[in-house]
Amino acid sequence: MEPIKWNDEKIEQHLKHLPPIRDRQSKQELFLKVQANINYKDNKWKRLPSWSLPALATACALVIFGVFAPDLMQNGVQIQNSKVAEKSDMIEKKALDDSADKDQNSVGIMKAEPSVAYHAPYLDKDLKAMKKDWVTVGYLDDQAQLVIPVSFLTDQDYYVNKVNKELKAFNPSDVGLMNSPLEKAKITEEEETVIVDLPAGAIKEAEEPLLQALITMTFANEGQKAKVELRMDGEKGYEFPRFGTVPEWDLKVPGAPHFRYDAPSTDAFIVSLYATGVDTKSMPKEFEDALEMMDDEQERGLKPLLPKNTVLGVKVLNKDDVEITFPDSIKLSADDTEDLMMIDAILLTAESYGFESVKFNNTKLDSIGPYQLDEEIEGVTGTNFYQ
Repeated sequence: MEPIKWNDEKIEQHLKHLPPIRDRQSKQELFLKVQANINYKDNKWKRLPSWSLPALATACALVIFGVFAPDLMQNGVQIQNSKVAEKSDMIEKKALDDSADKDQNSVGIMKAEPSVAYHAPYLDKDLKAMKKDWVTVGYLDDQAQLVIPVSFLTDQDYYVNKVNKELKAFNPSDVGLMNSPLEKAKITEEEETVIVDLPAGAIKEAEEPLLQALITMTFANEGQKAKVELRMDGEKGYEFPRFGTVPEWDLKVPGAPHFRYDAPSTDAFIVSLYATGVDTKSMPKEFEDALEMMDDEQERGLKPLLPKNTVLGVKVLNKDDVEITFPDSIKLSADDTEDLMMIDAILLTAESYGFESVKFNNTKLDSIGPYQLDEEIEGVTGTNFYQ
């Protein structure tokens, strides 16, 4: 730093910045000292007069300031720079800490399970309130091992028209599924018969065991159609690689336990055991037997929604109504998606066995999802609604 060149103006400015020098003596003390100085005026050359002390102190301060000012100013700048650097380091450290916390949170989010996109069924009364109709279309999982029924809200129309519309509009890859074999077909209807006309060789060998379940789960809803007639290039009967020529199938979905299927996406579906393409004769004959299967792991990616070794109390009131009592060991949560899926799976299983209403007991909840658990639940419609 260059030395300061002093002049009157700079001296005055620096003096203004010096701390004020005040004489702390009282007026009485000053008076006595002045009087004492008058009495000893002969010796005044040996002593400085008291009134000159403030001026002398000021002069000394000025000299000291002139000597040390450059160093003081340089040190002051260094101190200020040090403080700035220290503050900068603190800010940088805080930013790094915040960044580390943010990264840690991000990793936590990345490690956490993604939220499930669950496609629940509707209640018939809710559809009527919305003045909406519905349709279900069968799709295949990404390994072509399961039929995944997906339902859609629609306007009022002929059922076959609704199927054809959704086959064109919906992209199953959005929810981790494969295309439906029905996309290759020309689908029409004649009274209670659905006509599915497929080109020769349209059905792959892996799809063949699932085609009947897929077609049945698509067109048997609400008993609108009684059978499906298969055609190949306009001619009656489709020739399968293994089944040979098949002219028609009855449209009847058997009662079956329901399970959870998680697609490669974050989408979760409820799927009937019938969707595996197994022989309908192997399905449980009674609703209670189906419930007993629903705590077991199944093949082809079907997962249980009931806790292991769960025993539900079942009381069949009549052919339409049934009561189900939960054991004390099950603690339901109104905010748990898996608990809602469990309720839905039980309702859909009951519906597949012909029950129109289900009353749940010992749930320890007033409601879950759209259901009032202190009342009978009836009118469960469709499955895996996608919007």
